[in-house]
Amino acid sequence: MVMPIRLVLTGPTAVGKTELSLSLAEYFNAEIICLDSRQVYEGFRIGTAQPTGVERARVKHHLTDFLSPMENFSAGAFVKETKRILEANPEKDFLLVGGTGLYLTALMEGLPEIPATDLSVRERLASFAESNGLDACYRRALEVDPEATAKLKVADRQRVLRVLEVFDQTGRKLSEWQNERKGGLGELPVVFLNRERAELYKRIDDRVVQMVKDGWVCEVESLMEAVPENAPAWNTLGYPEIRQVLRGELALERCVEYVQQTTRHFAKRQLTWFRHQIKAKEISLTENSVELIFDQLTKG
Repeated sequence: MVMPIRLVLTGPTAVGKTELSLSLAEYFNAEIICLDSRQVYEGFRIGTAQPTGVERARVKHHLTDFLSPMENFSAGAFVKETKRILEANPEKDFLLVGGTGLYLTALMEGLPEIPATDLSVRERLASFAESNGLDACYRRALEVDPEATAKLKVADRQRVLRVLEVFDQTGRKLSEWQNERKGGLGELPVVFLNRERAELYKRIDDRVVQMVKDGWVCEVESLMEAVPENAPAWNTLGYPEIRQVLRGELALERCVEYVQQTTRHFAKRQLTWFRHQIKAKEISLTENSVELIFDQLTKG
C-alpha cells in the first residue's frame, strides 16, 4: 500500500512551521499528523504550542491533545498510531509536521524488535546500581556495548541500565538490535526549515514571553489540581519551572529566562539532529519568505 504522506515539514522549535504547514495542507487538501512527542498530552496546550482551535478548524490535526498525561508515548507508539491513521484513510493526503526527529527516523527506517526485559534481570541490575553506583554501571556498559554507551552520560541511569539489561537478557548488544530495524515506510520527502541563529533565538525568547501572556501559568495551576506529580507529561520543557513559580520556589522572571535558555539549547540540538541524521531539503526562512517557500513546495 502506498502511504499518502505528501510532505514532512520539520525544523527546530519556533522556526515557523505552523503557518506554512496550514497553508500547504489547505492547498493539498491534506490533514496534518503532528510529529511532536509533547503535544500529544491532554491539557498541556500552551507550553507545548499545540495547534489552536482556530488552526484545527482550518485543517484537521492528528496526534495532538489526545493522550492521558499519565501515559508514556514512545517512538513505537508514534509509528503505530501514524500507520493506523494512514491505513484508515487511504484516500487522504497527509503532512507530517513537527520537530521530534527520533519519531521521524523510526517511521522511515522502522523499529528494532528488542525483546522485553525480564523483571528479574531488571531488579538485579537495579540492585547492582544501588550497591556499586552509576559509575560502575557505566564502565560495564562501555565494556559490553561501547557504541551504544558512548552516546550516553554517566548520570543517565535509565539508558545505561537499558544497555546492560538488553545484553544480559539476550547476549547481544543493544546497538546491534538498534541497527536491525523493521517495518519502516522508507524515504519520505522531508523539508527542514531553518533561520539565521540570532533570529531563531529571538523568536524563541519572544514565544516564551507570549506563552506566559497567553495564560501558561494558569494552565499549569489547573493541571496541578488534576494531574499527579509523577505523570510523564510533567517532563515537558518549562512545566516543572512553572510549577516552581506557583509553589513560590522560583520568581516568574527567572523562570522565563531559564525556559528561554533551555529552549534555545533544545533548538540547537534539533538543528544538529536534522542536519546529520535525516536526509532533507534545507530551506532558510531568513533568506526566503513564507510565500516564496510555499510556491517552491507547491509549484516547483
